[in-house]
Amino acid sequence: MKQEKLDVFLLTKPPFSSRSELCLKLAARSGKARLYLAGDGVYHLLGGVEEFSKCEIYACKEDLEARAIKAGKKVTVLDNFYSDFIEDIMEHCRHEYTY
Repeated sequence: MKQEKLDVFLLTKPPFSSRSELCLKLAARSGKARLYLAGDGVYHLLGGVEEFSKCEIYACKEDLEARAIKAGKKVTVLDNFYSDFIEDIMEHCRHEYTY
């Protein structure tokens, strides 16, 4: 069975960054996107990115803990964030974007 390819976004910029805004707009237009939040990108969880269209959201456990941020129910917190991210790119990615 052939698996459908997705657009994969890695967002490390904080909210209100012009790069963050561009990333979220492109992910919304994609229709089939996975959003990975790492570094200061996890601050987007404080602004309601979880209600973000049809996008699957993944966050780096260490970055959440370092910033004392708790992920909501719609966010998958990954223990092996970068390993899972690279695996997703290699196996399921149509396009990859890094911000």
